[in-house]
Amino acid sequence: MARKDRPKAAATVRYHLRFQIIPGANVESDARDLVAFCRKHGVDEVVLFFAAEEWNNGLLSQADEDTWFETVAKAKAILDKDGISVSLNPWMTVLHCDRGRSFPADRPFRPCVSPVGEVSKACASFADPKWREYIYALYGRFAKLGFRVLWVEDDFRYHNHGPLTWGGGFEQEIVDRFNRRTGQRVTRDLIVRTILRPGKPHPLRAHWMTTWRECQLEVAQGLAQSVAQNAPGESKLGLMSSSPFTHGAEGRDWQKLFANLSIKGQVAHRPHYAPYGDAPGRDKIYSIMMLDLQREFRPDGCEVAPEVENFPFTAWSKSDTQTWAEMALCMIYGSDALLLDIFPFSGNPASAEPEIGVMLDRSQPALTWLAARFKRESATTGVGLPWREDAQTFVRTEAGRSMCELDASSFLPGNLLLPCGVPVAARFEKVNAVFGTLAWGFTEDELLKMLKGGLLLDGVSARILVERGLGKHLGVDVKTVVDREAATYAVEKVVAKESGALPGFFMNANLIPRMAVVEPRSGAKEWTQILTPDGKRFGAGLVTFRNARGGRVGVWAHSNPGALPRSNQLQKMVQHLVQFLAGGKLPAATVTGGPHLLPIHLQEGKHHRVAILNGSPDPAVPQVRLPGSPGQDLAATLLAPLAAPKSVRVKAKQEQGAWTVTPATELPYLGFLVLEW
Repeated sequence: MARKDRPKAAATVRYHLRFQIIPGANVESDARDLVAFCRKHGVDEVVLFFAAEEWNNGLLSQADEDTWFETVAKAKAILDKDGISVSLNPWMTVLHCDRGRSFPADRPFRPCVSPVGEVSKACASFADPKWREYIYALYGRFAKLGFRVLWVEDDFRYHNHGPLTWGGGFEQEIVDRFNRRTGQRVTRDLIVRTILRPGKPHPLRAHWMTTWRECQLEVAQGLAQSVAQNAPGESKLGLMSSSPFTHGAEGRDWQKLFANLSIKGQVAHRPHYAPYGDAPGRDKIYSIMMLDLQREFRPDGCEVAPEVENFPFTAWSKSDTQTWAEMALCMIYGSDALLLDIFPFSGNPASAEPEIGVMLDRSQPALTWLAARFKRESATTGVGLPWREDAQTFVRTEAGRSMCELDASSFLPGNLLLPCGVPVAARFEKVNAVFGTLAWGFTEDELLKMLKGGLLLDGVSARILVERGLGKHLGVDVKTVVDREAATYAVEKVVAKESGALPGFFMNANLIPRMAVVEPRSGAKEWTQILTPDGKRFGAGLVTFRNARGGRVGVWAHSNPGALPRSNQLQKMVQHLVQFLAGGKLPAATVTGGPHLLPIHLQEGKHHRVAILNGSPDPAVPQVRLPGSPGQDLAATLLAPLAAPKSVRVKAKQEQGAWTVTPATELPYLGFLVLEW
């Protein structure tokens, strides 16, 4: 449900520009140049970096800290004088990665250690008292300059500290904390083997994640206290985060983390949601799901400014068109501002990159239009992709050799549904989809509730539900799950007209990494079957079933049906499947008319807004099926990349219990069609 007490998004787009001014003779002139850029291109706030990227030599020595403090103070004074709001972005807490760096001679911190015992040369341990003293003092010192937000970078994590395998957090100091907590006397090696042990998770895994969580929460609280004690006015902390699924393996409790970072109830969030470089438009399915999921675990009132970034930092790394589309997605999900990480960190003045200002100017009309309409209290609707932040506590590993085996993503079904024109929502809905090992993460009550509605499973999740004693609700026998190299499955054949696809149509199942051997039980309907290259039956492919709880279940034998080669026939089958799972009624708007037309359906009370993103380079004319009559108030707007919004005419007709709306114009690549009623 929408959180009604959250503040509404601004009526206009707010550009918050991340920028680095380097020490030297040009600090004042670069700051004045930056002011001119902001005034010319409507930038509301500058977020000053220091010691970032190529100007970073690791965690700061006292001399380096003094130099950067003087630089930031000079730049901020000029920005303040001209009325530009200023925030601060220290580029490191424990540090992102080594990259040839080492600890400063006057601050020899204790390094982080990987699961296999590798020792970092430059990344510090969360448990190091000297590092904690340093980071609290650093934030407190800079807070005295009076920033609106002081950001905590996404290196505030245990994973991903290259070149370490997986990351750090396995230092002796943390092992000692764990042993004190549990009364054990175990080594790092034994802890790793225990928390990754195949089969039912050992109880020590939960204790290890709790140890990590408590250690990180202490640091968050220390940062907030230091900023609160030193800031001359109202300052708050902001957190950048990366993949929630990897953070889940760290035992992260989002509400507690935001609470510990809060100052007088105020906190900000900078969610990662998009690739750093150019990527095909069809990959925007990741951005759509990331922006939606992260709305679910933020506290009420949290300021949201997603990270709009390219890397390496140059206008050639990511096209203006893609940057525009990603900013538009942020506004559709009700963001308060856009945190623009699009200037190089190399120390050049803003005027050296005039093309960035042109891009911002051209983007502003459409982004402002979106900001005035899409509010954060609007709730997404569609097929539910539920997730639990503690799922990794319960995931069962198979090999038990990598921390990555703990990852449990809710996005796998979205990789099937969104490209086939079906919207998704990051919460429990009337129709839900759960693929892979995430099925271990839900309680039995949660699974039974989903089984009473509509539920789509893949072969792996179906096998897990059978192991958990819920097989009678699925309508299938799941005999085993085999790896690609262990069997010759290769082709999927449509065998039922109820599927909506052409009976006898063949689909390529040759690239699916794992396949379940599935057979339907009495009362179930086989929609497809899996064949070997010589045409022999391997097992059922897609099976539908109405169970005794009144629920409707679809089981697809693939380990990840989202890896199926997409086609018009697959799209028809997926949309018929969702309609079956929903009891014959559309749960949300669906779209056809071209490949990779990606729908987002938001609802606020009786008001609906549907945004269709064209993820294909080919222009398309979407046909949008609405789950009810739009009435006379239907409005349609075309948002072409880097262009002003344009009202368009549509044709609407009723068919098969739904209304189909078709615009009288083509939708270009990475453009949006927005329907409102």
